[in-house]
Amino acid sequence: MEDGRGGGGGGEKPRRATTPRLYPYDVLDAITGLVDKSVLSRESGPTGTRYRLLDTLRHYGLDRLRRLPGEEPAARRRQRDWMLRRATAYERAWFGPGQREIVARLRADQDNLRAALDFSLTTPGERLTGLRLAGTLWFYWHACGAPREGRHWLDRALAANPEPTRERARGLWIAGLLAAATHNLTAGLALARDAHTLARDLDDEAEAAHAEYVIGVITLFMDDLPTALKHFEASVVRGPVPGQHRSLYGLDQVELACVLGFLGEADRAVEVCERARQMCELHGEEWVHSYVLRMLALAHTVRGDWHRAEHHARHALRLKLAVHDVIGIALTLDLLARVAAETGAHERAAVLLGAADHTWAGIDRDRWGSAALKSTRRDSETRARETLGQPGFRRAYERGLGLDLAETVDYAVHDRRQPHRPTHPRKPNAGRPGSPHATTGIRLTRRETEVAELVAQGLANQQIADRLVIARRTAEGHVERILGKLGFSNRSQIAAWVAAQR
Repeated sequence: MEDGRGGGGGGEKPRRATTPRLYPYDVLDAITGLVDKSVLSRESGPTGTRYRLLDTLRHYGLDRLRRLPGEEPAARRRQRDWMLRRATAYERAWFGPGQREIVARLRADQDNLRAALDFSLTTPGERLTGLRLAGTLWFYWHACGAPREGRHWLDRALAANPEPTRERARGLWIAGLLAAATHNLTAGLALARDAHTLARDLDDEAEAAHAEYVIGVITLFMDDLPTALKHFEASVVRGPVPGQHRSLYGLDQVELACVLGFLGEADRAVEVCERARQMCELHGEEWVHSYVLRMLALAHTVRGDWHRAEHHARHALRLKLAVHDVIGIALTLDLLARVAAETGAHERAAVLLGAADHTWAGIDRDRWGSAALKSTRRDSETRARETLGQPGFRRAYERGLGLDLAETVDYAVHDRRQPHRPTHPRKPNAGRPGSPHATTGIRLTRRETEVAELVAQGLANQQIADRLVIARRTAEGHVERILGKLGFSNRSQIAAWVAAQR
């Protein structure tokens, strides 16, 4: 190959080195070969086929990469930028018909997201991008059952980025929303107010409007209904401001309907909900739509129309389960328990109360201290307990307490007297190594149990090591022993096994 520096009078143009082009079938053949050699493991999931390197080989590759100056941070930066592009595209598409697919992809990419965030927040010069990524994912942290993890990343990102930027304004209101969702309304309100002040200083109308939503919803659940009513009436009348995410404007309407329902103004609440429902249906949106349906259910309980209330609440639950909206599911279960108690289905009410309390346990057992939410639950329990008696109520309540999220929603959306617990019919491999059914008699050590729980949460070996304050290779050894004991071949099977033990 000529380098083009020679003189020569032949007049030939110098040749440039080229990288051989890889065609799709070349890549597929290469991947197939790596799977055949057990270098890659092939995993099927809701987003299609994914491939995972064996941990030992991944760490070997990382060690080799670290021998090349600058290559590891360059590779991690590319991975982070890739995740930021995906997150940005998902946020842009969130108020639309693809929410279920977005959630499935983000849940499958949990390790990638955590790696990208950790790199950004521990590398000089990358921290603002880390705050941007954590803030872009607000909808995932809040809507899809990950408020505590979201708060963890937002708290770290805000601490690393004290400068007055748009990213910080956004991070503050998201941190406030997540703090409120996980029990601390007072801290959440302070963060949201700080976000609003900063956004105003930066002349950022969109982030100011987002912060106003958080201030309003926290005010609502602090039981200041007159102030919350004025707040959301003004927001809805104003309409969306430029750059405001349509989901958050939709939630302005949802919370206005909620305040009206709490105040007993059912007709106005229904009117607000119908306008919001038209907007959701026009865009094929489901998450905000599920809250609109819950507010319609609330309005119909005020009217005493229990049949319509139950119909809307059941529809809301189906949509909420699709995106794993744990907070929304908990709120809707309380409402369905009240419907059951009011219509004389007291055993059903007790089961739903148990299921609701179990769901709330992962959010805030005290239901944020909200008088409206707590009184609804208390009244339902009083009615059911008076009819069933203490032993009967307790038996039904404990059945609900033992249901997982999917079983809870399945029971709540069907008119059953007894909870239906899936029997998980045996597949051809049931009872063989690698099947969760084959491992019921196996006992893990205390440390192995801790590691298995963290694997089920989606943590990689380095993250497990950091969490347990052990060496990475020690964490890796625990994972390998767990796989060997249970007869499994990948981490997804450990996660399924952990879920089956709960």
